[in-house]
Amino acid sequence: MADHPSEPDSGVAAVTEWLGSEKRVESIGRGIRAAIDWVIDGARTRRYSLGQVEQSEKLYLGNRIEHEVLHELGLVKNPQGIDTAIEGHEVDIKFSLSTNWMIPPEGVGHICMLLSADDDSSVFSVGVFRAAAELLNASNRDEKRSIKRSAARNIVHWLAKDAPLSENFLLHLDPDVRTAILNEKSGQARVTQAFRLVQEKPISIVALDTLAVQRDPSKRVRDARKALEKEGILVLCGRWESDQKTLKRLGLPPLGREEWMSTRRS
Repeated sequence: MADHPSEPDSGVAAVTEWLGSEKRVESIGRGIRAAIDWVIDGARTRRYSLGQVEQSEKLYLGNRIEHEVLHELGLVKNPQGIDTAIEGHEVDIKFSLSTNWMIPPEGVGHICMLLSADDDSSVFSVGVFRAAAELLNASNRDEKRSIKRSAARNIVHWLAKDAPLSENFLLHLDPDVRTAILNEKSGQARVTQAFRLVQEKPISIVALDTLAVQRDPSKRVRDARKALEKEGILVLCGRWESDQKTLKRLGLPPLGREEWMSTRRS
């Protein structure tokens, strides 16, 4: 049977329209970022990459993304059965680090929100798809079925394909720079060194948590700010209006409320 719908699917159309706004797609990206950071758990483990996470922990990533995305979108989690409802239609949320979404028996025939992400490339994708039986491959040993490649290409309604995912600061540093930062013996020294060596690049609260090995590393940032002023380095925070004005004056991009940046410009 050809992998083409025989008639328009009003449910898929309604869910696609609801999810398709730029604001909601951005919200999904925030949820994915938050879930990946939560599983990496740098503040407790000093890890900065999913490649450092144990396989047993990675298995929970899909569940965490589901919770974070539902929260970002203001949707309610169904206690049983299909994950949530959008515009009166049941929607299952499926995440994959690749493009190999697996549909369980109870998901066949239902609308799916397909999510994927690649932290190494800082991209994520969002699609809407009804998991019709004829669009799925044969069952595996767990009775789950993957989506046919032709269906993924032709049938999935892609709302975002390789859209920008907020960058994992430590993962994307030059390896020598990252080593120089992480080799510092104290949390304070690592935070200060990050602002010293990496300038005019936003540093997220998650990265600072990892460097400080604590939640809420604000004191470490304040102390770094004082120390680096003596070296002619400004440390600016998106939370402070005066710093946002300084960024604008220096021709630097604005920061999010939970981001910091250092610069030598004055």
